[in-house]
Amino acid sequence: MPPIPGFCSGSYTLQSSYIDSERAVNLYCERPESPAAKSQITLLHTPGLKVAYSLETETSVPCEFQVNGRAFTASANFWEILNNGTTINYGPLNGQPLSPTQILDNQTHLLILSNGNLYIYVLTGFTDSNSVFHAAGSFFAVDMTQFNGPVLQIGFIDGYFIATIQNSNTFQVSNLEDGTTWDGLFISTISYFPDNIVSMVCDHREIQFSSAKKTVWYYNADAGFPPFIPIQGAFMEEGSAATFGVVQANNTVAWLAQDERGGITAKTVGQYVGQRISTFATEDAWQSYPTVADAVSYSYQEEGHIFWNILFPTADKFWSYDFATSLWHERDFFFNGKSSSHRSMSHMFVFGKHLVGDPRSGNIYEMSVNILDDFGNPIRRNRRCPDTTNENKWVYFPRVEFDIEVGLGPTDPLLDGDGQPRAPQCVVSWSNDAGKTFGAEYTLDCGKVGEYGGRVYKSMTGRGRRRVWDWSATDPIPWRIAGAFRVALCEGQEI
Repeated sequence: MPPIPGFCSGSYTLQSSYIDSERAVNLYCERPESPAAKSQITLLHTPGLKVAYSLETETSVPCEFQVNGRAFTASANFWEILNNGTTINYGPLNGQPLSPTQILDNQTHLLILSNGNLYIYVLTGFTDSNSVFHAAGSFFAVDMTQFNGPVLQIGFIDGYFIATIQNSNTFQVSNLEDGTTWDGLFISTISYFPDNIVSMVCDHREIQFSSAKKTVWYYNADAGFPPFIPIQGAFMEEGSAATFGVVQANNTVAWLAQDERGGITAKTVGQYVGQRISTFATEDAWQSYPTVADAVSYSYQEEGHIFWNILFPTADKFWSYDFATSLWHERDFFFNGKSSSHRSMSHMFVFGKHLVGDPRSGNIYEMSVNILDDFGNPIRRNRRCPDTTNENKWVYFPRVEFDIEVGLGPTDPLLDGDGQPRAPQCVVSWSNDAGKTFGAEYTLDCGKVGEYGGRVYKSMTGRGRRRVWDWSATDPIPWRIAGAFRVALCEGQEI
């Protein structure tokens, strides 16, 4: 049977499903590096979640940070996460997070941002610029009268903490290796644009400042007060759409870009120029959201893939970009038959695990491809492929087959409605109008444990002019899809 073209790919739903209605939800693509592989592109299951820690009274976990084998998180309180599964609450911050918290470090202490205020946690005892000694384990607030206003974001570069000030184009620099002291001489205004700073990120020993319309880079020139000045020629006529949508990933910076002409695109930095990595399809989706300004990003690496994950809280959507394939897919949380955004907004790799923070509770989850559900809830995986058409003529489809690795059912068998063991199952349906409406769903067996010779197919699937196949599954097994095939006949000829 001929393959279904493009069955294994990412999400690409355009303004009109008549043109393209592709979706990949909780499935990502992998291109085998061997030319002899069974398929040149496959679909694999995204990781599941398991509760690792639960922070009492917290309503979200917007920031996680690890340093020298120690793990911390900042919500309404400042916590340390221990490898034995316990936690330490060091005390309150500046209330429930109204925007994401941040944690950064230097050699001796952590700097924590919470709702515009700064705090210090001491890792190793140190003496500050005012000759005050702070013992290890101390936790205290920074004197905010040193600042021109509440802090928007913080960064760290070359021994200095950087703080941007809310509703301004001003940033302040701490004393060297001292997050407690912010000298009044270390204040600078971005002269390259008059707009307020929207986002900042420190990367490759440079600071990237973005307004809503423009971006400029600074470096440490030891220029006096403050030591950071613009890099000659490092300027871009494009800004940032989301303060916390900026992330370091794949040895560069990725962010949601915009300018005075409007629109939202995803870009990475290359030689002080934005390189577009979003697609017309993702951009169409994002521009339909009520806002993207509250987007929150994190990146992580698993199984050789570097993912940039973006949560859009107001829109209740979650997108992921895979740097290995340059393809986008969607992730969600499936509960009581309804889909909502994926339950992660922050990340750290510590204790040999990926730990992610929940945007809707005080839970911290272990995230892994070896976890096959979301803390007891099924993960609904879905692939909707491009349509099959032949000049809008009737096409008959006697058979469709999905090339799935079968026989991977759990050791403790799945049970049917009568309590009897059953094989893992997937569901197929199809549209004959280019994805606008779909018909009945059909359940297909995917082989019990050890039944490796089975095939997953459906016969007698009717006719259509614009056939779109929709595949989904919720059973907790490793879903690995090499492709799909179909018999398609038009005017008596196989196409």
